[in-house]
Amino acid sequence: MIRRLPFRLLLFRQLLNRKLLFGLIGLISTLSPGAALAQGRSMPPPPAAPVTIYRPDQATCQSENMLGAYRRQLQQFAGQSTKVLIRLREVQLELAEGSLKNCASQNLLSRDEAERIWRELQAMPLPQPAASQRP
Repeated sequence: MIRRLPFRLLLFRQLLNRKLLFGLIGLISTLSPGAALAQGRSMPPPPAAPVTIYRPDQATCQSENMLGAYRRQLQQFAGQSTKVLIRLREVQLELAEGSLKNCASQNLLSRDEAERIWRELQAMPLPQPAASQRP
């Protein structure tokens, strides 16, 4: 009789642990995002991200403003590695190309001027870190 008591306690503990485990699994599954679908309820769609369409103005399309902004934006990252600067430059050139096309399509900039600015942007060297930023 004394030897059976620990075995019975062991069975009771296993049952108790199993009930707690299944209870926790049930609770977690009802809180998960897929639980509503599993239970047949529909979930509302996620909110739509606002779409902003950029429309340049006369000041934005001036060559000095575009070239200066391009220089300043890249200069912020002068302390980064060359690989990072090259990638940032690619992204910035893509954005500048879109801006130049918009400016030209709205007659805020002539096509010849847009092509000249584009060539200047492509020819700009990568920024060099300032003396205080060098290791």
